[in-house]
Amino acid sequence: MVKQLSSVDMHFLVKELKELEGSRVDKIYNKGKEEVYIQVHKSGAGKKIIRIIVGKDIFLSSSKDTDESPSGFCMMLRKHLENMFIDSISQIEPERILRFVFKTKADEKSLYLEFFGKGNFILCSREDIIIDALIRQKFRDRSVMAKEKYINPEMKYNLFKLDKDKLSVLLKNSAKDKLIISLAVELGLGGVYSEEVFLLCKIDKDKEPNKIDEKEISKILASIKKIISGKKNVQIVYDTKGAVDIIPIDMEFYKENEKKKFPSFNEALDHYFTHEVKLIKKETAVEMKINELNRIIKEQKAKIKSMESKEDENKKKAELIYTNYNLIKEILTEINKATTKYPWEEIKKKLKGHKVVKDVDVKEKMVVVEV
Repeated sequence: MVKQLSSVDMHFLVKELKELEGSRVDKIYNKGKEEVYIQVHKSGAGKKIIRIIVGKDIFLSSSKDTDESPSGFCMMLRKHLENMFIDSISQIEPERILRFVFKTKADEKSLYLEFFGKGNFILCSREDIIIDALIRQKFRDRSVMAKEKYINPEMKYNLFKLDKDKLSVLLKNSAKDKLIISLAVELGLGGVYSEEVFLLCKIDKDKEPNKIDEKEISKILASIKKIISGKKNVQIVYDTKGAVDIIPIDMEFYKENEKKKFPSFNEALDHYFTHEVKLIKKETAVEMKINELNRIIKEQKAKIKSMESKEDENKKKAELIYTNYNLIKEILTEINKATTKYPWEEIKKKLKGHKVVKDVDVKEKMVVVEV
């Protein structure tokens, strides 16, 4: 499974991405609909490549693998953002949303990167009016469509600005039956970091949230704050099958796992996507045509086999009819005579238990025989 940034991951990563502030956008590329590369240049730092995997991750990449022809969305980004300067990069806390603000002396635009669900790129004007989005969609409480005001989804509680009173209200009114689910879903902490909280505070993670006491609430809050303010020690975590996670701090949850350290979150993510995992390769036009032809051939073979099977079946039926022609003819003659005297319902009753006639369809006026 490909690593997907959590809100806590983003909290640590955005501190590294801020080094890009002041950079000028040179060029924008894409790889299918799944990846966008933004090449920037900063005086004194040189060229940097921002690799964005839609809905999954963002990091500084050591290389780029792009399509020869840019997509329409990529061309739109080029039109609006090339030669602009990155003014600021921030997380819309506690959401998994990054906001890039681009400026020139005469203009300002914002690019919102959403890393939840299928993910999205949303380009907005200075007033946060949507210019365009990679995925245009409407929700019950917001619309991601051109000319609409960009509204980001908001969680009820901000895990980065949490205090004891807010945590107490969340847990006492939780709709979940376990503490760990309440933190993972209602607080947005995610599964792994929620597990870490209960390893640190040594409270039963399966306890019902509304049965927790004040002392336990304090312990849980202290554990959450310890994670958020933890000393950075970026590592890729491995199990017997390979890389399973990238963590920004030391974690009890992965205490027994093999790990590999990296100087930064960016370098760990770059290594992970370059060497540890392979994203789904997009089909070329030729591959798509070949696969389409193979699919058609497979369907045609299945149809031929089905027709041959039906042909054999019909041959057997014809042979049975021919062999029992006189018997069938006699039955049909008798039934035809009966229809002049009796309704089909009466004929069906009279033929019940017949050795050869197995059923009479009154509606269709058909007789089923078994020979």
